[in-house]
Amino acid sequence: MPPTQESDGEIASADTYPPTTDVGMADLPLSLDATSLPGLINPPGGVPQANTALPGLGALGGFGTQLLSAIPGQSTIYATEPLTEDLTIVGAPQVTLDVTSNADQTTLFLSVWEVSSGQPVLPRRLVAPVQADVTPGESTEITVALPMATWQVDAGSRLQVVVSATDSAFASPDETRVDQIAVTDAGLTVPTAPAPAEAAPGWFNAESRGVAIALALVLLVIGVFVWRSRHQPAAFDAEIADVPLVVSGLTKSYPDGHKAVQDVTWRAERGQVVGLLGPNGAGKTTTLRMVMGLIAPNDGTVHVLGHQVSAGSPVLGRVGALVEGPGFLPHLTGLQNLHALWAATGRPVEEAHFEQALDAAALSDSVHRPVKSYSQGMRQRLGIAAAMLGMPEVLILDEPTNGLDPPQIAAMRPMLQDYAATGRTVIVSSHLLAEVEMTCSHVVVMHAGKVLATGSVAEIGVEEGRSWKTSSSRPSRALLAIPVSTR
Repeated sequence: MPPTQESDGEIASADTYPPTTDVGMADLPLSLDATSLPGLINPPGGVPQANTALPGLGALGGFGTQLLSAIPGQSTIYATEPLTEDLTIVGAPQVTLDVTSNADQTTLFLSVWEVSSGQPVLPRRLVAPVQADVTPGESTEITVALPMATWQVDAGSRLQVVVSATDSAFASPDETRVDQIAVTDAGLTVPTAPAPAEAAPGWFNAESRGVAIALALVLLVIGVFVWRSRHQPAAFDAEIADVPLVVSGLTKSYPDGHKAVQDVTWRAERGQVVGLLGPNGAGKTTTLRMVMGLIAPNDGTVHVLGHQVSAGSPVLGRVGALVEGPGFLPHLTGLQNLHALWAATGRPVEEAHFEQALDAAALSDSVHRPVKSYSQGMRQRLGIAAAMLGMPEVLILDEPTNGLDPPQIAAMRPMLQDYAATGRTVIVSSHLLAEVEMTCSHVVVMHAGKVLATGSVAEIGVEEGRSWKTSSSRPSRALLAIPVSTR
């Protein structure tokens, strides 16, 4: 008996379930994405694994999520051209692959992504696993039914098919394997359906329609108000448009009542190396996290080149930063990590200035080794190089000397000074008085979340290696026994 649904005297019926009437199939040609290669490798031991279905990744969105799901070297991406009209997907898309492997069996994981306004999103956080017997060195045709979903793809968007060698939700072979992947001429076959044209059910009468429309209007007004309150264009101050960094009245409190930063105000000009100096717990890193838009202040503002900073502000593309230590993919080499980080920005390769960044890292041939073999100091130097990619106008380094030996620290000082001498700005946080004196041109002294003094290193001197005071040319104010290290 065909399924029926009864509601207020109206009956909807279908001959089959799921209904197939008016469901069509659209063939969308696929081509290799410009950022991808046709080959992929199953890593030794099957580690690291792609994290397509890891809980919580949906909150990341954009390229951050796809980098974890499409690990460079372990995946290949095929994409459609931008759609010319809206597309409604109502089932499981299919794709046929030509696979050439060096093994007698291949294991692959496929997912379908939607790319809108340059941001890839996985509509359903699912992958299609496939395992097939193949003949080494010969092409084998494999047809894969991709995860079933129902969603609307807007005109102008593209669809991507990501083929990966691993996925954390599934067990996969440990043996190293190399596969060459190609998509057949059929491309991506997508089940589609037109928008429903049937009349509304009987319960949706004129009175209920009026209530629904009124409610929708109210929700729309509320939504617009909330959106505007959260997405107001960042304020631009033309008077400080040429000032690299202006921090004004920053305050950050936590629910337990702790005030990590209180009314912090300072600025950094072009050509300066500014030292943010203070003991552990002084609020240096919290301040830098607010400067980068990583956390929101309770009060105060940050302006970079006149633009007020918030999470994801476009002006942050002109800032390079190493805050709270570097993070890299351990199985990739140092150079591959730098290339992957730059690719995520979407900017042209020629703007990266890899050579200058690698000169700063001073890793020589070690840059071609996997990062998992690096010492802490080598990781720190690679982190500094990553922050310098693109030669940003503002360079922010949080405790950059961590893990470096004395010769490396000595070599870093003139490098930062030369970088600032080109008209750029460097901000360095440290708890070492001597290091700030030898590296920086200006200093901001912090303690217990407050700024105690600002000025040039020549204006703010060291007395007995521990107590800081202002010079005689500034208002006399002793800063007694700030517990910071010297060496």
